[in-house]
Amino acid sequence: MWRAGSKRQESRVDRWALVVDDSLTALRLVQAVFESEHYEVVTASDGMEGLEKVQQRLPDLIVTDSVMPGVDGFAFLRKLKENPVTRMIPVIMLTSGDLSDSKSQGAESQPDVFVTKSAEMQPLLNQARSLLERPQQNR
Repeated sequence: MWRAGSKRQESRVDRWALVVDDSLTALRLVQAVFESEHYEVVTASDGMEGLEKVQQRLPDLIVTDSVMPGVDGFAFLRKLKENPVTRMIPVIMLTSGDLSDSKSQGAESQPDVFVTKSAEMQPLLNQARSLLERPQQNR
């Protein structure tokens, strides 16, 4: 029974996230998980498209794959960090688990957190919550 003034919980959107990955399967999985946690999710299939989406609207959080054709996750991150408007957006980078390549990328292309790609999404959600709870000046 609906009462006047009541709101439907499932329509609540708390935050919005940009998910960047060249794998449609990974995009859909991450999107579904974040939407179930009341995020509005916008997706991009590569770093260039991700940069375009960020220009249209600043997300609360970005989740990006590290390895993509064209503009990969590290180049995408460098572009974000060069811009004073976007440098403070928290970024989670999804990896296959091998972080050796990330060490050579330099500090300007390092995400806030690396998360290993997995079918288990709880570590990703935990990191997202943790990043969004941090005071902005410390990001």
